[in-house]
Amino acid sequence: MSARSISIALLFALLAPAFAGERDRVAVIVHRERRAELSSEDVAQIYLRRKRFWEDGAPIVPLNLPSSTRLRERFSQIVLGRNERHLAEYWNRQYFLGILPPATLASTESVRRYVASDPNAIGYVPDSEVDGTVRVVLRLE
Repeated sequence: MSARSISIALLFALLAPAFAGERDRVAVIVHRERRAELSSEDVAQIYLRRKRFWEDGAPIVPLNLPSSTRLRERFSQIVLGRNERHLAEYWNRQYFLGILPPATLASTESVRRYVASDPNAIGYVPDSEVDGTVRVVLRLE
């Protein structure tokens, strides 16, 4: 193996964690015209359906990914501090109070498109999928 090959392999080994971290970041997104500032706690309250209206009185439309996706598992653990089993129990209790869980969309692309088209929606996608059609209100490691 040449010195150049070793240098390239070493460079990739050093940069891989940085790229992996960037790929794994979760972006919480809203419509590009919505100017709300949200903390992690605000987002948790929205996704637990304890905060249901934007500051202008419009209903908040939180969007989830399917429970089997890695991104949803990470989001639930980071923001809500709960795994999917605990969330299922929570939603079973909330259902009897007339409170339904956030809507579930099939893909991150559908979440981004929905948020881009509905000023009341909020969702989460990989940071790498954010474009100019939405606004990031929170980034999660």
